[in-house]
Amino acid sequence: MSNNQFASGQLYINGAWKSGNGEKLDSICPVTQQCVWSGQSASATDVDDAIKAARVSFSSWKKVDIEERKVIIRRFAALLSDNKEHLAHCIGKETGKPLWESRTEVAAMVGKIDISINANEERTGKKESDSAAGHTVLRHRPHGVVAVFGPYNFPGHLPNGHIVPAIISGNTVVFKPSEITPLVAEEMVKLWQQAGLPSGVLNLVQGAKETGIALAANEQIDGLFFTGSSSTCLLYTSDAADDLLCVD
Repeated sequence: MSNNQFASGQLYINGAWKSGNGEKLDSICPVTQQCVWSGQSASATDVDDAIKAARVSFSSWKKVDIEERKVIIRRFAALLSDNKEHLAHCIGKETGKPLWESRTEVAAMVGKIDISINANEERTGKKESDSAAGHTVLRHRPHGVVAVFGPYNFPGHLPNGHIVPAIISGNTVVFKPSEITPLVAEEMVKLWQQAGLPSGVLNLVQGAKETGIALAANEQIDGLFFTGSSSTCLLYTSDAADDLLCVD
């Protein structure tokens, strides 16, 4: 984790950090008015590259045994715990929250891991039975490539609540955080990288509305996950995404 005054301002696509090709983006601490993150937004081409990377990775990630996925996810939980103070300070810098509240948010992120694993075990799996019509089999499959939008008010906990279940289930993710909280998102993704998540499973694109539109309107994503009102979906989607699975 970096101790620099502000982070490098990178996108994370197919397991590599790179500069964006879009508009300049700065994150300003609402308390001190100091810049805590500076970089370039993801252009439409960057977004497309991230989706393509996620699509390629999906073909292999969906075949990884669930127990192997859990090992990586639990490793991520351990890294969250090890870096909880650093993450809490990042959340405080970008949102203006008091440190006690930021620490509570990181604790909720850690707690989400076991909650998601238990929920997956309860709701999925393979079931077989005989019936008058023959033999029936129920299987659960991942959606594919999903987009996750992160809000500014809980920049760690709320996107984490979508990313963790998506990855457990075998989906791959393109994550666009709020343009107000890019630092928290970057530090989260660094921990996934340290946890050993394969390249392309989780991709990070920074930016504001135009980046969100490029992601949500792309016909190559299979779902859009976010916490917020249905107007969020309408803000970013277009006619090209009428059949998109939106979960709010």
